[in-house]
This record gives sequence, C-alpha cells and structure tokens, in this order.
Amino acid sequence: MFKQLSDLSQNYVKYFIPNFYSFIFVPVKRKDPDKIELIYATTLALVKENGLAGFTMPLLAKRSGLGTGTLYVYFKSKEELVNSLFKHLKRVNTERIYQQHQPDHSFKPSFLSLVQAYVKNRVHHIDEHFFIEQCTASRYLDREALDLDQAAYAGIYALLDRGKQELLVKELPNETLTAFIVGGANELVNQHLKTRKHLSPVLLRNCYELCWDCIKQ
Repeated sequence: MFKQLSDLSQNYVKYFIPNFYSFIFVPVKRKDPDKIELIYATTLALVKENGLAGFTMPLLAKRSGLGTGTLYVYFKSKEELVNSLFKHLKRVNTERIYQQHQPDHSFKPSFLSLVQAYVKNRVHHIDEHFFIEQCTASRYLDREALDLDQAAYAGIYALLDRGKQELLVKELPNETLTAFIVGGANELVNQHLKTRKHLSPVLLRNCYELCWDCIKQ
C-alpha cells in the first residue's frame, strides 16, 4: 500500500507539477497602446456628453467599435477605467502646467507663469479638465488617484508658502488661497469659451491681476 502511495506521489511530481507551472507561465499578450488611446479618447467624449454618471461600459463599446469582451480585457470595470484615465490625465496636465515653472525665480514672475500656464492648459484641454472635475466630485477614485490629485498642488503650495514668508501673500491656508486662484481662473476660462474670443495676452494678464488681487497682503 505504501509503495503504491509512493509511486502515486512520484507520478504527481513528474507529470502534474511541470504541467501546472507551464500553465502559470503562459506569456500574456501585450495590450495594444492604440486601443488604450482609443478607449481613453472615447471615454472623454462620452463623459463630456453624458457626465460621468451617464457613462457606461456598453455605451463605450458601442461608440468605440470595440467588442464588449475586448473592452473588459483592457479594463475590468468602469471604476478601473475611470481611475486609469484620471491618473493619466492628472500626470499629463500637471506636467504641462509646471513645465515652464522656475521656483528659484522671484515670487510674482513665478506666480504669473503658473496662473497663465493653468489658464492656457484649461482652454486648450477643457475636455480633460471636465473629466478630472467630474472624477474628483465622484466616489470612483481610489487612494492612489486621490493622492495624485493632492500631489498636483505641491508646486503652488510651495510658492504660496514662500510668498507668505516674504510678506506678499495673505496668511490663509493654502487650500483657501488656491480655491480662489483656481476658481477665478476657471470662471474666466468659462466666460472665454462661451464668447469664443481669442486667448489674448490681455486676457491672460487680466486673469493674473484678478488672482493676485485675491491673495496679496
């Protein structure tokens, strides 16, 4: 009896284990970057039309022309897709806004540069900003996405802290100051988009002056 068990164990090791590991290490097909880009672009368009609450995976499959099965290979759920696109857009937009920022410059030129970079980015990529704002007001974002959203403010918070040290900026929480800066800039951009006027240097300068008046001592 024990010999039979021993033979069975040897056969298990000989035949089952190699086959088991060959199953585990089957190469996974790489996801097509073009399909990911298509999914992202179609998601932005649908959220612009229907809002995040009205956006569904079946609607995405129909608009993108991808099969529902293919879509779920790339993203297992609406939540996973929303978080993936949010993180991508947050990184891209933060990089754009801070691209020309030079924190070693004096306060006012640095502040002017950031405000104008934000306004330009919002005007030229309004659909991305709309998606980001829909996400931040929703329940979909995971911890990593929320942390990434907060990290995007590190540059402006550091600049405001320097402005307070130099007695140029009001002694208010950075969150409060930034709410006025971003809120004012957003409203100006919204008005600009309604009238479809050219984004002129005068408009950018006016936006800076309004934001500066909100925070200066």
